[in-house]
Order: sequence, then structure tokens, then C-alpha cells
Amino acid sequence: MNNIATQLRYLYHDIVPLLRERKYAAEYNTSLFKGPWGALLFMFYYEQYADDQADNATALLEELYAAYAPEMGDNYAFCNGHTGPFWLLDHLSRHEFLDLDIQDLATDFVSATIMQSSFHLEHQNYDFLHGSSGMCNFLLGFTNRPDVVAHLAQFVQALWDKSVMTEQGRSLPFFYTHDKPEGIFVNSFSLAHGSCSLLIIVAKIYQAGIATALCRQLIMESIPFILQNKNTYTEDSLTALYPAILDGKSTGSRLSWCYGDLNVAMMLWHCGKVFEQEDWKNEALHIMRYNMRRDTEETAGIMDNCLCHGSGGIAAFYRKFWFETKDEAFLQCANHWQQRAIDAISFPEDHSKHGIKMWLGSEREWDYAWDLLDGSAGVGLSMLSQLHPEPLPWDECFLLS
Repeated sequence: MNNIATQLRYLYHDIVPLLRERKYAAEYNTSLFKGPWGALLFMFYYEQYADDQADNATALLEELYAAYAPEMGDNYAFCNGHTGPFWLLDHLSRHEFLDLDIQDLATDFVSATIMQSSFHLEHQNYDFLHGSSGMCNFLLGFTNRPDVVAHLAQFVQALWDKSVMTEQGRSLPFFYTHDKPEGIFVNSFSLAHGSCSLLIIVAKIYQAGIATALCRQLIMESIPFILQNKNTYTEDSLTALYPAILDGKSTGSRLSWCYGDLNVAMMLWHCGKVFEQEDWKNEALHIMRYNMRRDTEETAGIMDNCLCHGSGGIAAFYRKFWFETKDEAFLQCANHWQQRAIDAISFPEDHSKHGIKMWLGSEREWDYAWDLLDGSAGVGLSMLSQLHPEPLPWDECFLLS
């Protein structure tokens, strides 16, 4: 416990000067997942749940918002566009971190978001991080507006119109592979970019009382397709139950937030609860229990401790299922991965960079990152959840709540 508290303090005090002195690339000015807005999410939670004497988040948010120009540019993507900052303001308002009238503040912004989401629908970009579904997930907070209700119904209709009914069930081939010389659209079992996020958002639209018949049919016909594409396995296998991408190249997937087994489990659990489908919930529990044995970085297919594809993210999934079920095995697994995440925290000794060491791909390899998706802000939020007996709702932006 003390180790977690100490490391959280280090993470927090590393981020404060970063934001105060604007030590980040201008391209991330509007980014929730890769920029300062996600770091602020961590700071607000840290000050509320770890150190009530710390008091930097509100002032830094005011400075950041004063310099923010949401009317500039047309990038409204949830990951790195204008929807992210407004999601943060809405989240902080709903959970009483701040006292502000988000409905009034966001009046014109919501209208602009509908226009941008419609543009992405026209181009078949339903991506959660970079396309229409992330914007629609934000718009769910404004269903008191008729134009939002109409657009969310349009979103569901667009998914239905572009889906494909097969012998296995309804296919949602909306992931663009970028293969050369010409990319193709395939299914992806993903929260970041594929059908798992789409079905959770459709279930939320259903719960809002919008296009309920079509939402139900879309989900009831799409989930069998995912289940029919389960890999062959034995109970002692250490390979994935579900592929990340149905591109015919690989049936594998790592344990991560962005793709694979844990994504399928979260989608099945959420939809199973909404539609009272016990078989879906049972499959979700089986996926989570099966993957407990993939308890090393090698068998999990990970390298670091970030939320997106590292041990901090795995811990967040298992802790979520612990909160939902009170199954002690899930708690033990969450603790295991959280300790792995803590053990992997490494700051630059010369303080030349902010964040903690992460694997950032073949171009940057091992480098320091402080952001929500791939860096210390996300790891810090996962660690904060470890300290509390009740779930913390920061994970709404990852569709885990």
C-alpha cells in the first residue's frame, strides 16, 4: 500500500510541471488520450482520492481551457480531438469534481459534434478513438436534445446498413487494415477500433430509449458472429480465445485494453447485463478465468505497464470484474498485474523527460510517456483504483464503466 502511495505521489508531481510549463507537443493540445486533458483526469482523481492537500488540477484546467479554442480545426476525435476535452469537463461535472453547467457550456459544441460525427458516418469511420462512435459515446450525455436523439438513431441505422448478415451471424466489418497496395475492411474484436466498442455503445443507446428495436436486433445478431469466431483451445492453453483482427493472418491476441479477449469479455458482460443474457455473461466470466493463467508478460503478450496494452490495463479489467462479481480470483489477478505495473515504473534519472518508461513501438522503442493511453497518467489511475474498495468511474472513457 505504501509503495502504491509513494509511486502515485511521484507520478503526480512529475505531471504538475509538465502541464504548468506546457512541456508537450502542440499537436496534443486537444488530446484526452495523448495530451494534457488526460493528465488532468489523473490529477483530479489523485487530489480527490489520494492526497486532499494537493491542489493543482483546477488551476491548471482553468489555464488550459483559457487557451483552448474548440472552434479551431475540425478534428473531433475522442482520442486526440475536441470531443476529449469536452468529455473531461462533462465527466468532472457529473462526478462533482467541478461545479459547472455543462449543458449550457457545450450547447454549440454538441451541434458541431453531431456534424462531425455525421461526416465520419458518411465515410464509414465508426472507430471509437478516431471516428464516429467515440463522438456518439460523448453525445449520450446530451440525450435531452432532440438533435442528439436523432443522430444517435442515425448512427445505429448506419451500422445496420453497412453490416453484413452471414451464416455465423451479423458481421461488422468496419476495421480498415491499411494493407498495401489496397486496404480492406474486416472485423476487429476491439474496444479501441472495432465491434466490441460499437456493441457497448449501441447497448447504451438502447438504454437511453433510442432506436430500441434496431439496437436489440443489431446486438442479438452480432454477438453470435463473435462467438462463432472463437479459437480452438484446451483448458490448459496459453493462447488467446479470440483473435484481435479477422484478417486471415493471425488468430492470436494479447491481453490488452485495445484488442482481444478482455475486450470481448467486457462487451459480453455489459450486453449480457443490459439484455439479461446469462449465456453471454457466463462466456465473459469464462474468458476472464481462462486468461488468468496467462500471468507473465510473455504469455500475456505485453511488454510494459500502460493502460492500452500493458499490465496496468490488465489490472483494470480484472479489478472491474472483481467489483462486478466479488470473485476473489479476479481480485488476486488484479493485484498480481497491479504489482507488475508498479514494479515496472521507471523515471528518467536525469529528469530530462516526463513520464515513465514504456514500449512505444518500433520507431521510439523504449521511451518515457506521461499520457493517459500509453503513459504514467493511465498507470496512475489504475493504481488509484487499487487503493479503493469501490469502483472509481475514471474508466468510463475506456468503456469499462
